[in-house]
Amino acid sequence: MAYSEGELRLARPRKKSNLAAARARMYHDLVFECAERVFAEQGVDTATMQDLANEAGISLKTLYATFEGKDDIYREILEVRGAALSASVRGHAGSTRGGSALERIEQGLGGVIAFLVEHRNFFRILLQEGRAWGLDPKSEGAREAWDLGTRAMQALISEGIANGEFAEGDVELLSLTITAILQVQLAVLLDRRQDSTDPESLTRTIMTSVSRVLSPSPAEEASAA
Repeated sequence: MAYSEGELRLARPRKKSNLAAARARMYHDLVFECAERVFAEQGVDTATMQDLANEAGISLKTLYATFEGKDDIYREILEVRGAALSASVRGHAGSTRGGSALERIEQGLGGVIAFLVEHRNFFRILLQEGRAWGLDPKSEGAREAWDLGTRAMQALISEGIANGEFAEGDVELLSLTITAILQVQLAVLLDRRQDSTDPESLTRTIMTSVSRVLSPSPAEEASAA
């Protein structure tokens, strides 16, 4: 099929525009990935834009053409990964119907653990935020996931207490305690098991401590009485 000269002139800018858009997306994704790694290793406050450019293998000029500054990159990492974590929590919350309250808590925590194992640099960034993570993360995306998980956790704890599966206790405090257990133990276990980080194995280990918090042993119950 032959094209007129006018049609060819119209086609050329579009092709150039498509190429520019593809190149911009490539740089965007490259910077996102490299920045997540640098922030996890060096800390957000310590890392510089030059560090990010060096890691990505691009010039500082290209980096600034892709993102306005370090805070913009950091915010996008938290929002994108936080939204993905929220989706993971929703997916597991929707699949945890049936079974005991403890079993459903294990399924939910398993989804969080699997996501954080897959995105370990994001987890390390959350730990750096961590002076707040257990109580309420600062970033919007991470806070959404935290709120969703907290509500689901508190509902399951309340259910378990009501049906006698769990010991009586402060539901909010128990939920925060489980969050702290997840945060601390997962960080330690990932550091110890560099070559063996099966999410199911990690979940079982962490759930040992979680179940003790929710269901004290008979000796502990007798001591409390």
